[in-house]
Amino acid sequence: MVNAFYFSCKLNSISRQSYNIWINFYKLDKILIMKIYNSILILFILTSCTISSENKNSNLEAASTHDAKKILIHDFGELDFLSEDNKYGRVVIEAPSITENVVSSGTVIGYVQRPANEESPERWSQLPQFNVSQENPTYVYFSFSEGIIRISLQSETSVIDASDYFKDKKLKFIVSK
Repeated sequence: MVNAFYFSCKLNSISRQSYNIWINFYKLDKILIMKIYNSILILFILTSCTISSENKNSNLEAASTHDAKKILIHDFGELDFLSEDNKYGRVVIEAPSITENVVSSGTVIGYVQRPANEESPERWSQLPQFNVSQENPTYVYFSFSEGIIRISLQSETSVIDASDYFKDKKLKFIVSK
């Protein structure tokens, strides 16, 4: 009987030890989880500050390069080239402000003038344009290279109607270095 009691106490003691080990491990695990959580939180806060400061620097850089923009305004005028089937035409504008630097790392944005009328004020619509107001739907777009801007008109039927429509319009190009 004494042995049974001793065995029971010993078993009880082992159970308590394993229970205490488990509790201590659980507490340690909670502490470890909290440390990891706090480390991630601190890392996130520091990263947010870094990204925020980078954004501030890029805005300052953008503001300082604002002077590097040039605005070119040109009349659309007559086509320089018209294909034999009248499905393609183009106007080429000399643009010395489009340098090798602009071509490699800058940008050019083009607009076509929409003159004021009784219903709306003057406005500028960004190129490319898909012109469907005439009988012959025409796609008008531009491309640029060092020293030139090329405005192209393409249609499945004829670009002549669109060319006549754009003839008296102005084109605006914003050149950014």
